[in-house]
Amino acid sequence: MFRELVPGMVNVLQQCLTENDEDNASKGFEVFDTLLMLEIPLLSTHLAQLIDFFLNVGANQQYDGSIRIMALSFLMWAAVYKQNKLRTLKLVGPIVQRVMPIGTEEDPEDVDDDSPSRLAFKVMNALATNMPPQQVFPIVIQNVVTYMQNPDPNYRKAAMMTFAVVIEGCADYMRPKFSELLPIVCAGLQDPDIIVRRAACMALSCLAEDLESEIAENHATLLPLVFNLMNDVNPEVTKHACNALDAILEGLGEDVLQYLPVLMEKLLHLLDNAPQSETKATVTAALGSAAHAAGEEFQPYFVQVMPRLLHIISLKSNPDELLLRGVAIDTVGAVAEAVGKDMFRPHVESLMNLAMEGMQLESSRLRECSYCFYSILARVFEDDFAPYLSTIMPHLIASCQAEEKDEFALEGEIDLTTDAFEDEDEALGGFNFNSAIADEKEIAADALGELFENTKVYFLPYVEQSMTELVQLSDHISEGVRKAVVGSLFNFLKTFSRMSNPAPFEPGLPLKYKVHDNVARMIGVVMPAVLKMWAEEDDKYVYILLFTLHMMVVVQISQELVDTLKLVGPVIVADYVDVICQHLLEIFEKKAICQQENDDEDGLVDEDEQAEYESLLISAASDLVGALAIALGEYFVNSFNVFLPHISKYYKKTKALSDRSMAIGCLGEVAFGIKGGITPHTEVLMNLFLKALADEEEEVRSNAAHYSVILTALHPLFQGQNLQNVTDNAAGAVSRMILAHPDAVPLDQVLPVLTSVLPLKRDYEENEPVFQCLFHLFRSQNPWVFAHVPQFLGIFARVLVPEGQLKEHTQHELVDLIRALNSQFQNLNIAGSELGPFIC
Repeated sequence: MFRELVPGMVNVLQQCLTENDEDNASKGFEVFDTLLMLEIPLLSTHLAQLIDFFLNVGANQQYDGSIRIMALSFLMWAAVYKQNKLRTLKLVGPIVQRVMPIGTEEDPEDVDDDSPSRLAFKVMNALATNMPPQQVFPIVIQNVVTYMQNPDPNYRKAAMMTFAVVIEGCADYMRPKFSELLPIVCAGLQDPDIIVRRAACMALSCLAEDLESEIAENHATLLPLVFNLMNDVNPEVTKHACNALDAILEGLGEDVLQYLPVLMEKLLHLLDNAPQSETKATVTAALGSAAHAAGEEFQPYFVQVMPRLLHIISLKSNPDELLLRGVAIDTVGAVAEAVGKDMFRPHVESLMNLAMEGMQLESSRLRECSYCFYSILARVFEDDFAPYLSTIMPHLIASCQAEEKDEFALEGEIDLTTDAFEDEDEALGGFNFNSAIADEKEIAADALGELFENTKVYFLPYVEQSMTELVQLSDHISEGVRKAVVGSLFNFLKTFSRMSNPAPFEPGLPLKYKVHDNVARMIGVVMPAVLKMWAEEDDKYVYILLFTLHMMVVVQISQELVDTLKLVGPVIVADYVDVICQHLLEIFEKKAICQQENDDEDGLVDEDEQAEYESLLISAASDLVGALAIALGEYFVNSFNVFLPHISKYYKKTKALSDRSMAIGCLGEVAFGIKGGITPHTEVLMNLFLKALADEEEEVRSNAAHYSVILTALHPLFQGQNLQNVTDNAAGAVSRMILAHPDAVPLDQVLPVLTSVLPLKRDYEENEPVFQCLFHLFRSQNPWVFAHVPQFLGIFARVLVPEGQLKEHTQHELVDLIRALNSQFQNLNIAGSELGPFIC
């Protein structure tokens, strides 16, 4: 009976379509959507036939657009809820091949209107974010190349838009192929047709967001093209060019300085003359990114920029002006961080008044922008921002407490489609809970942690109420709110720890050190709340939200635990080791609910293939395993015995680069953390490290260098590497080895090689083991280092000027060493050198 039910339903739906009965056809589509989301295998037996049917309907231009949109929507949700079945039936490729041509159809002028072409891109995004990239991207890029050669601009537009929407789920897979992909986008940016240039700008924006370093490395190729598009006759192209510029500038850093004069000239001209508020908004955002990238070098432009921004922040006549006002508030915050508190101070009072005024304009977006602005000013002014706390805190608390609709009354409260095409400035940001109040709560929750971190003792009167609100929000339906809560809860804990000025923690359990009472009390509130979130993360709202959203909250929890463990030590997990390890084991075994799809009855899914969101979850879990090992020391040995086979399986040739790199890095951190406890696994780990040191990818070799005990294998990593962090990591590995077993290392052979690559060029975290090693060698009167003091003085000068390469305690130790050397080696005239200011 049930076996014939689905084909019968399809026949009824086909009859409604044949008779142009749109009302009943719509009801039929809704039934299939509902069945798709249910945890029953009713549709699975017929899924291949259903996919074919809905593809035919979605592609048939004789049907009304609304009918086709519903058919394509089913395909989008099938990529989410039936992903394993689509993979085992090998349907991913055929869907890509048949959906991409729909993207060649013309889009409606109103960016808020859905259309078959726009739904086609949403289907492509759903495939990219839920399927293994190796099943999606090779087919996509083959079609992209073909479409870009088509004389019809609609095909070239479809190529660029499809390229844009799959980046989110395929970025790591694309990374090694970036040099082959960039020319495709560059061709789109120079296309003679407006719709293609606009779509190429979107693709470039997505690349800059997900492949930031690769885009930054190619600034000399890309920025001239973007500058040219900023002069485009079509304001839509200009707007999207500014969006692309904004995304590029975010990761450009000091490389922006060579472009700053022409960049500022273009941006200020557009800000003064652009006909559309939307374009002015993108230009204003790009100004903020330019300031962020330029830092103090932005100061010469401050006088020109501030009057314009102050004018925009005073606008309030219509919704477009309010939108522009919000963007300007964000930009002013970036300018404040760039130019510093001394230059910015004269404008603080007036800007705070304008920000407070904006909060009264019944705009959640303006309240969000104001809260972000307060957070930034607190970072810039620290204690000096304290007088404003009494004014702004009631508003932040009120936003956290703001009443929302019943979360089960879904209409208008949950957006089950993507919202990226509202403005087309972003190519599909994913599926999410869509509520202005929820967004406001997210920003408010995040601001609480920022404000406490930067105003410290002045925030103490607000700690108790803030914590109450954060815990209350920890089970909010919005993923963004929950992530913000996790961040702020841990921020409160870390801030209390820093305020207590603790000594370095001692690894291991039972605990060998104590923390301040405030820190202990905070642990007692934060850890139960966070672990409750982790345990419940996948049990609620599954009928609405996607698995990836739950994954990202778990990722956030794992990352915050890692950071806090590094600062506070094992005390934060002392009572929770078993439950945390159980959660981690479920992730490695792929038994966490957020990793489950509804159907894998055949057990045919390739375990080497996984969506990049799941790779991110596995990576975060492995980072936490490493952090636990370092914090718990040999106490972690028994847990590691369980984790080892699960982590090791991620290092094999069939695994993705990110998985291989993750596995080796995690195992290295564990080996360093549990020290002698690693001995039973030496042979297994040695074989893995040796393979990894010969891996074709430098990133994997870099992680293998961390803890391999084979100096001969490490030696090539000091020679002619393209990635500077490879050599930096090798230097860190050697330094750790010397610290652990100096008698086992041939120092006369090793130290010349180690010293030759100092100071470190990129991975400054490795300065910690390197300089602790050097301090140890000087304290132990090592003959080689004392024979090369002038060489070391040059290294010391290069890490002290400019600042920022060393942590504060390491810098203090280094200055003490320099002072001692100055007394011991007066003939070197250290006081008269560039190190002189540090020994006065």
